[in-house]
Amino acid sequence: MKGQILDYSIQTNLGIITADDQKRYEFTGAEWRGQNTPKRGDHVDFDINPEGKAVQVFTALSSSNPIYNLTEQLDKISNQDQAESQFNMIDWFVKCLKNYANFTGRARRKEFWFFTLVQFIILIIAQIIDSVIGTEFVLYALIVLALLIPSLAVSVRRLHDLSKSGWWYLIALIPLIGAIILIIWFATETKAEVNQWGQPAK
Repeated sequence: MKGQILDYSIQTNLGIITADDQKRYEFTGAEWRGQNTPKRGDHVDFDINPEGKAVQVFTALSSSNPIYNLTEQLDKISNQDQAESQFNMIDWFVKCLKNYANFTGRARRKEFWFFTLVQFIILIIAQIIDSVIGTEFVLYALIVLALLIPSLAVSVRRLHDLSKSGWWYLIALIPLIGAIILIIWFATETKAEVNQWGQPAK
């Protein structure tokens, strides 16, 4: 199992890992197999014992994994551990990037619209840079490709938040009418009810 250390106390010799399965696991210092003291934010590989505790906790080989390296860089520009009520525009954007290809779960309006806004700003800047250095939309196209998957993923999660299947996104293929319907849905308030995609996003 892979995860990230949420907290570790030298005094109690106890720590908590948030895993890729979205669950949290406790571990003791005796199970730590890294060379340095475990610290918050460390990416780890570990096993789970029958009691549901993390054991055999190793430092992940992040230097050879570009996804982990990207995650570490994103952690430097956004504190994702704070309450969402404290999130700013960049925090919402980073949240979507960290859920790069997550087509499950739900996304509230702020998550979708702030991601869209920052994406729009970045693309405007890319167009300006392309114009200045004469690269004929090369940078713009690369950024569009890089943000395509997280853009689709947050759109699907936004539809899930309204109790709609992500397949409804294909309605965008209907000229004009499809886009208008999607905009209305994306602007609709979170449905405050549990559905097959989980708890309300808000």
